[in-house]
Amino acid sequence: MIETGIDIVEVHRIEKSIENPTFIRKYYHPIEIEYSATSINAAQHFAVRFAAKEAVRKVLLSHIDKLSWTDSWIENDENGKPHLQFSENILKQVHILSSSVSLSHSKDQAIAIVLLDVKPFYAKATKGRRKT
Repeated sequence: MIETGIDIVEVHRIEKSIENPTFIRKYYHPIEIEYSATSINAAQHFAVRFAAKEAVRKVLLSHIDKLSWTDSWIENDENGKPHLQFSENILKQVHILSSSVSLSHSKDQAIAIVLLDVKPFYAKATKGRRKT
């Protein structure tokens, strides 16, 4: 089933947060840190990636119980196009048939929309898991 997540972030909130190295390590994958920290307007790049993480969570938390902030990340291809990447933690819980992400930011706001074609391996249940 194709599911959608969207999120918008105020850049100034992330700009203050990224002054703390613990925040950066908790919320961002090393690939995102390397890309964003070395970019002009780093706060905008961190903010749009945070919005993407929130958008991914809006889709996946209805299918899996535990999701770390670094379980999904944005990686740009050689042309600069962003692509979603997923950790083994996610991939062992759901089958992601396809994914798409669109990122945009201005000086003040960052927005991300995520489309995921997800097929759960198991139905999420309150007590244990059962096969679907």
